Amino acid sequence: MKVLDEEIDLIENLKSSFIKYQLLWLFLLITIVLDSLTTINFMQNQSINHEANLIIRWLATIFGIIPGVIFGKLLQLISALVFSALSLKYSRAILMLLLSLNLLAVYNNI
Repeated sequence: MKVLDEEIDLIENLKSSFIKYQLLWLFLLITIVLDSLTTINFMQNQSINHEANLIIRWLATIFGIIPGVIFGKLLQLISALVFSALSLKYSRAILMLLLSLNLLAVYNNI
């Protein structure tokens, strides 16, 4: 794929990111699950209206709490895959940012 006159091998970048940062990918998946569970619990006990993430709140309003949260977290995982495929150089930073956001959300939900 050619972006801004630079050839980018999306598959190779993604493979390299999985190999190079496999622990970060594992932690990302764990934090996605933890954030999903705590968000679902928070929304069921409190209210959808108290959810700070506007996208998750909107999805939960449209599809319901559980499908909305799962769909939102799936979008987060897809964005991690896409950005890591676009740039191996920034893959670690992207993964660490998403990890941090998920951990902060888990802390906030508890």
